[in-house]
Amino acid sequence: MVYCGKPSKGCQTCRDKKTRCDRQTPSCGQCIRANRPCPGYRSQLDLMFRNESNAVIGKAKARERSKAKSNPLPPPEPVEPAEELFNAKSFKNDLELPEDLSMCRIDQGAFVQTLLPSCTMFPSLEERGLSYFSTLSSTWLRDPSLVDDISNQSNAEEHLLASMSAVGLATFSNSVHAPEIMVRARRDYVNALQLTNAALRSPTEAKKDSTLFAVMILGIFETITGNNDRSLAAWTEHINGAAALVKLRGRDQFKNAAGQRMFIQVTASLMLSCIQRTIPMPQHIVDLRKEAAKFVDSENPAWRLSSVIIDFTILRSDVRDCKIVGPKAVIEAALQLDGRFISVFENLPENWKYDMAYTDENPHLIWNGCYHVYKESWMAHIYNSYRTCRILLHEIIRDQLLAASTAMTPIIPIAQMIVQGEKSVAIMLELQADILASIPRFTPSPISESAQGLLEGSRSYFILWPLYLVGNMDLTTDPIREWAIQRLRNIGETVGIRQALVVAEYMERRKYIMVWNTKPDPVPHWRNIERSEQCQESFPSWEEGQELLQSHLEKDLAMMSQT
Repeated sequence: MVYCGKPSKGCQTCRDKKTRCDRQTPSCGQCIRANRPCPGYRSQLDLMFRNESNAVIGKAKARERSKAKSNPLPPPEPVEPAEELFNAKSFKNDLELPEDLSMCRIDQGAFVQTLLPSCTMFPSLEERGLSYFSTLSSTWLRDPSLVDDISNQSNAEEHLLASMSAVGLATFSNSVHAPEIMVRARRDYVNALQLTNAALRSPTEAKKDSTLFAVMILGIFETITGNNDRSLAAWTEHINGAAALVKLRGRDQFKNAAGQRMFIQVTASLMLSCIQRTIPMPQHIVDLRKEAAKFVDSENPAWRLSSVIIDFTILRSDVRDCKIVGPKAVIEAALQLDGRFISVFENLPENWKYDMAYTDENPHLIWNGCYHVYKESWMAHIYNSYRTCRILLHEIIRDQLLAASTAMTPIIPIAQMIVQGEKSVAIMLELQADILASIPRFTPSPISESAQGLLEGSRSYFILWPLYLVGNMDLTTDPIREWAIQRLRNIGETVGIRQALVVAEYMERRKYIMVWNTKPDPVPHWRNIERSEQCQESFPSWEEGQELLQSHLEKDLAMMSQT
């Protein structure tokens, strides 16, 4: 098959004018600013495979005519057309798909249209999974170029290919409702677990970029296919394993660009995990960031924000473990940190700023008729990291104000408490509204039945935690909570991210996810300290790090063997 370059994902107008399209929904930013109707986007699934049947047949006939002119021969025996040689009934793969593919329970024949294009060469199911993963890499990874860089660098190592294929096929299976493909996806996942475990037994292989990347991708598989509480914990285990592997790799990982970007990717995921569980960022990650700062743009807003978020995880853990005592001390520390959050987003470069758009259409997708238009998808994710942290920070301030108001002796003047309390509530509601306005950037468009809608909606992976947080705030109204639940259900059913359905179920029952515990733990103070110290535990030797990673992957392997 001829490689014709990466197809543009922009709308037809932006492609004709050769301008950069931000692929917003329901209209791209360029069309909104030009006040013109947006013609929409092409199906990325259809563009993944090019039908070269006519071209191949034409070239073959041309060669035969050329040969006939130069060396006349008796007419050849009749042969079957190329289409007959590769019809659906003769196509086989290791899934043993039924001969009559129309019998599969697939919506509108999507399985036949996408898995069996009418071309003369049929890629294997694994190749299709890898292609789908590559297409979706910009939705799963903050730095999608990692896929090409690491694949080329590692010469397509088996454990990396197996993990990429598993995620690609699992996402494809869920999005087109084809359970037959999930069978192969789970098979690839088990294979990836076995191969990754084998790589971990070698200190040389374990420190390769491909091994760390495979561990990260296996965590994504849990998010796509997880339909119970265990899958939420499993993602955390994979992130912990990746963090341990980062420490084992040491300073050498910063010698190439792929290693630097993967460290940033792992750090971002680990920050989210620490926020969810109210634990501090591991010290070895903090130390490695100091080394990484020598190789990255430390003035970049994303890098500056991550530094403040790390200090935020430490502050929250210290408050929880009573290492900072007294409402006044806690409030002062929280307000100081809040000022640092605000300073990061002051005087932003122009390409970091987003636009506000207003519409009365699609109320199921757009809350209160307002949504944000970002220059890049990953910017919306960074903004929401900032917003969720500040919401949690002002929750701490409100809790401390409440504690101060019930004290026997005055700790903070009443007037000051009232002013700060009202200010914190206003900030939380504003940040909640901003998160709600960012959701159209992550969720399926009104044309979500199309392939483009599914691809755009895959960014929903990054909105699960913010949606859960804004839906569970004590300031949240019932309409907002119900709207958030419906958004999560839509993500789970339309995009195929099954963990969204688990989160929606918790929100509907008004229960907290213990893995994502954002409320004070009722266990005794000494138990909290003990657990905090366990989370900070370091892994000084290769053997201990190897055992940790293998235990995470073996748990998954055991569970998959039972299904």
